[in-house]
Amino acid sequence: GKTTLSVNIGLHVALQGIPVLNMDTEMSKRDHQFKSLGILTDIDISSMENGRFAESPINKAKIASAVQKLKELKFHHRVIAGTPFEEQKAIMRRWLVKEVGLKEDGTANDCVIFYDYLKLMDTSGLSQDMKEYQLLGFMMTELHNFAVKYQVPVVAFIQLNRDGITKESTDSASGSDRIIWL
Repeated sequence: GKTTLSVNIGLHVALQGIPVLNMDTEMSKRDHQFKSLGILTDIDISSMENGRFAESPINKAKIASAVQKLKELKFHHRVIAGTPFEEQKAIMRRWLVKEVGLKEDGTANDCVIFYDYLKLMDTSGLSQDMKEYQLLGFMMTELHNFAVKYQVPVVAFIQLNRDGITKESTDSASGSDRIIWL
């Protein structure tokens, strides 16, 4: 439900005229478009994937209207799967400069960034000396520092670890204590 929540909130923010960047670590652009259209139209994604939505003139019109609406919205989706974290930050920075704009003090105009979801993209940084939870902690700290520097709200999602299935507490978050702290 992370992606559904992220896209749903992001669309509703964008409908208010506020630019949104959705940084997606898993979903393809095509799948993201289907999810967005499903949220805007209440049409089942599978009927869009197989084209059956077009059998209904009402659904066909809803999709056409929603496609136009998506083109007009400042709702940007970036697939970042496999992208190093430094490049991800560069993508966010370029988006702020090009699409959102910066104020004289260097902070961003109104916008929201959704990060779906915080995880390691590769294991190149893992070693005996550096553990996954430490790298995730460093990533979270960098994301926090980015948000503070540009005064940008960042809604970041994380994966629950297996304990999260049976209990709800701060130790159900997979990764690092820094994720919970920040």
